[in-house]
Amino acid sequence: MLINYENIVKYYVKAHLPGLFNLYNDRKKKKYKMHIERIIAEREAFYKCNGSYPLFDTIEIETHNRCNSTCSFCPVNKNDDTREYRKMSIELFTSIIEQLENLNYHGTVGLYSNNEPLLDERLVDLARIAKQHLPNATIQIYTNGTLLTVEMFMNLMQHLDRMYIDNYNDKLRLIKPVQSVHDYCVKNKVYLDKVRIRLRKLHDVLSTRGGQAPNRKEEQIQSLDVSCLLPFRQLIVRPDGKISFCCNDALGKHTLGDLAVQSVEEVWNGEIYTNIRKNIIQSRSLLPLCKGCDSLL
Repeated sequence: MLINYENIVKYYVKAHLPGLFNLYNDRKKKKYKMHIERIIAEREAFYKCNGSYPLFDTIEIETHNRCNSTCSFCPVNKNDDTREYRKMSIELFTSIIEQLENLNYHGTVGLYSNNEPLLDERLVDLARIAKQHLPNATIQIYTNGTLLTVEMFMNLMQHLDRMYIDNYNDKLRLIKPVQSVHDYCVKNKVYLDKVRIRLRKLHDVLSTRGGQAPNRKEEQIQSLDVSCLLPFRQLIVRPDGKISFCCNDALGKHTLGDLAVQSVEEVWNGEIYTNIRKNIIQSRSLLPLCKGCDSLL
């Protein structure tokens, strides 16, 4: 079980060496631009040859749309969330998983998106269904860890390939539930290679989340002069089956398709997605959500 101490270094450099921090971000942006230009060129070439795009390599399935945290940077923290409560039916979830099975999908399946997955009491069963149908895919969750118990953890890890725990504490200390799981795993030498704990601050300033981050709404953000990979590699499913623009569309303001009435392939290679990809290649400023986004994912 690895604890990621990288953020401790980041917070220190950001506070005490802002010039170095800005230099790091500039280099990161340049490397990102080179990387995405190459990947997008490859996927566009595939499209020209085949009339369809390569399948996404990441799908996030939001089985319900609530979180129990108060992260100041998140548009759907429990104090700011304006979404109508939704919970995905088992039938819809199974249909999506079976479609992925038929597509021989072997990418990443996240049983989360803009939510806290452990609030769904069915999570162990959902993970089991996903792993049974998609043995070659990577089944994972991101959780804030506040609801974890050792028993729940052990039940989940029978079916998960990865668990990422975002441990939110402004003093960068392990919270009690996460500490308990960490200690159990270290003592019993189980799942040490499958769990990553990230030390994070609850009150942090991160990306603008498409201009929707509560603690950055007053900023005037210029569109980045680089494209974005997310429309080429990621599918975000809301609890009712509707497809969000990307993981930064936390409130689900944009709908690119509906898996309650369409197939995964129909949505992924549909006209809406295709037009978004054409626009994002030209400029982020052509898309309302993207022009206020500084995310480099």
